[in-house]
Amino acid sequence: MQEAVKLTERAHRTDKQQQLFPSIGAGSFVAGYFGLALVRYAGWIPRSWSLMPVVETAWLSFLLVLALMIWMWATKIPLVHIGLRVFRPSRSLLKWVIGTMVIDSLAIGMARPALVAAFGEAQQLDRFRDLPGNLGLLLAILPLVWLLAAFGEEFFFRGFLLTVIAEALGASRAAWVAAVLVQAIGFGLIHAYQGPVQAISIGIGGAVYGGAFLLARRNLWPLILAHGINDTLGLVFVYFGIIVP
Repeated sequence: MQEAVKLTERAHRTDKQQQLFPSIGAGSFVAGYFGLALVRYAGWIPRSWSLMPVVETAWLSFLLVLALMIWMWATKIPLVHIGLRVFRPSRSLLKWVIGTMVIDSLAIGMARPALVAAFGEAQQLDRFRDLPGNLGLLLAILPLVWLLAAFGEEFFFRGFLLTVIAEALGASRAAWVAAVLVQAIGFGLIHAYQGPVQAISIGIGGAVYGGAFLLARRNLWPLILAHGINDTLGLVFVYFGIIVP
């Protein structure tokens, strides 16, 4: 009897954990993030607001992420609820990072030939044109890429958005799987300015990262590290001319 009571209490606590986000507040941040992305990529923000090449106006989206963090603190929603735990280096963390990067590369690598055949080669991006051979720019960009993209995008998409969608759908196992797919589509859409090949590839990566988030027991750190390392390698390859922007 006591064991049954304990199981009931544990299930009740789990249900409470799964329903922390107020729908109106969470929905406002989701609409705000995608609305800002639309405004940015429609060219409605003055070029003078660009921080520097490559980064451009991505800092605006990060400001919204900071506002989201403040809102979560004010509404007493713990960051651990969306996977931002205390950082603890470990072998298992390293395995998750490497595994996520490998599966991401394989999935995109297998899909890319079909995407190129359907849409043509990925379009070149002018914002990378000043990076090859420019060590000062590379060193200036790398910390921002880790903060704005690796942390900011993983916090919003794999942490916040995925959790909000899963909660809205009932927080069942099927809801979490559906949330992985929906947030991946959203992740691809905000990169639509890079052309269909890149946008779909990035969406596939978003699905891989979302799946890794669930398999790693909703821990954001493997994804933040994998994202940061991937972006760092990409920028370094552009700097050395291995990838031509």
